[in-house]
Amino acid sequence: MRQLTPPGAAGVAVLRVEPQQREAVLACLRFRVGDGVAERGPIARAWLLLDGVATDDILVVDRGAGMELHTHGSPALQGLLTARFGIRDPRTGAAAEPPAAALLREALSPQQLALALEQQRYDWASCMSAALALPADARAELLAAALLRSRVAMAHVEVPRVVLAGQQNAGKSTLFNRLLFRERSVVGPLPGLTRDAVRERTALAGFPYELIDIAGEGHAVDSIDVQAIEAGRELQRGAIVVLVVDASRGPGDVDRAMCTADTLVVASKSDLPRAAWPDGFPRHLEIAAEFATAGSLRDALGQLLQRRRALPGAGPVGGFAALTPSQLAQLQAAADGTSDPGRAASICAADRPGA
Repeated sequence: MRQLTPPGAAGVAVLRVEPQQREAVLACLRFRVGDGVAERGPIARAWLLLDGVATDDILVVDRGAGMELHTHGSPALQGLLTARFGIRDPRTGAAAEPPAAALLREALSPQQLALALEQQRYDWASCMSAALALPADARAELLAAALLRSRVAMAHVEVPRVVLAGQQNAGKSTLFNRLLFRERSVVGPLPGLTRDAVRERTALAGFPYELIDIAGEGHAVDSIDVQAIEAGRELQRGAIVVLVVDASRGPGDVDRAMCTADTLVVASKSDLPRAAWPDGFPRHLEIAAEFATAGSLRDALGQLLQRRRALPGAGPVGGFAALTPSQLAQLQAAADGTSDPGRAASICAADRPGA
C-alpha cells in the first residue's frame, strides 16, 4: 500500500492499494448493505477484518485504475495495516514522489499550492541538462537566477521552528491558540500551565512554520517545572524566537536576558493599561484590539517573519527551482563551477523519479 496522506497521527489516513494487493485486500473487506442497496458503487462502506476481527469501519473508493482505503488514522491501526500489507511513505525510498507532487500534497497555503503547480511544469533533470549545455556566460547567468528562485522555493518546503518564549503568564499560549484558530494549548490565570512543549505546523503569509509553545520562564514549583523550562530553552537553539512580553508589566530582567539581536518581540495584553516600555528595547508587534480576527494577527506575524528572513512574497517563483536539499546542492555546485558538466548531467538524470 501507499500512503497518500501525511504520515503520523491523524483523523483519517488514505491508502492506495497496489494492483498486486487488490485481491488480498478485498478478501479482508466485508461490504455493508443497507437502505435497499444490493450492490456497492464506486464509493462504499466496509468493515476491515484483520485476522477475522472487525478492526475498522472504512470507506472504499474504487477508481477503476486503482482502489483507495479511507481508514481511521490512529498509529495503532496503521501499524496493523503495515504489518499485514506494508505501507510505503511516498516521501522516502526509490519510489518517492517528485518534489513538486509532494509539495502539492502537503501544502498548507494557497501560495504553496501555486508554487507546486508551477514547478510541476518543469522537469528538473531536463532543465539542469539544458543549463549545463549553454555557453559559460549564459550558463552562469541562468544558474545564478535559478539559485535566487530556489532560495524562495526552498522557503516553501523547509519548515523552520518558531518558538514562543517569555515569562510565565505573558500570553504565549493565548497567542499560540489565536495563530492556530483553536484552543491547542491550555490557557488560564495561573502561571506555569504549559509544561510540555506544544507543536503545530501552519502557514503564515504563505510560508510554512512549526509553531512551538514552551514553558514560561519563572518560578519552578518542582523538578518537573525545572525540566520543562530547560527543555524550552533547548528548543530555542537554532529556532526563530518570538519573545512575548506582557505590555501591562513591561520588559523585566528576564526579558532583557532573553532578547538578542535576532529576537522578535511581541507585546501582548496591549489593551490593558501599559507599563513604561524602556527605550532601546524592541517592540516589533503589539497584540491589541485592532486584531479583531485571528486572521489579521496571523498575517501580521507572517509578514514580520517574512521581513526578518528577507523573503519576497510567497508563491510561484517564475522558473525552475530546487525543492530539495539535493537539488539545491546540485545547482550550487554547477553555479560554483565545481561540478563536471557530464557528471552533473548524470546526477540530474539519476534524480528523475523512478530512475
